[in-house]
Amino acid sequence: MPPTNSDIVRLIYDAWSRDQIPGPVQFFDPEIEYVNPPGAIESGTRQGLPEFERALAKTVEVWEYWRAEPEELREAGDSVAAVVRYRTRGKGSGVEMVGRESALWTFRDGKVIRYEWFHGPGDAFDAV
Repeated sequence: MPPTNSDIVRLIYDAWSRDQIPGPVQFFDPEIEYVNPPGAIESGTRQGLPEFERALAKTVEVWEYWRAEPEELREAGDSVAAVVRYRTRGKGSGVEMVGRESALWTFRDGKVIRYEWFHGPGDAFDAV
């Protein structure tokens, strides 16, 4: 039985928490869109798996570690809205941070075609 879209999202967050960037590539469409929210250090949209991987790597390069655990996943059609609790520590500062954010994962034929993250934990649910 193939994994559900929610199963795939969990697998990806698990990989990211083990510093495996971009994660299990068999679940990503080669033309995936990566969307940073307004107010992010590098806001905007990137296109394609190489850009997706570059954006993720750039995001985590300032952290000693970045661990994420999905608290809630809601499927709506071809999308999965995720609320994520994260824990991270700055490389230079050593300051540890704990927070919550959300993401909207869009699928087609079992592959992620769009990943959009949000600063607020409920924003992905609003976007669905």
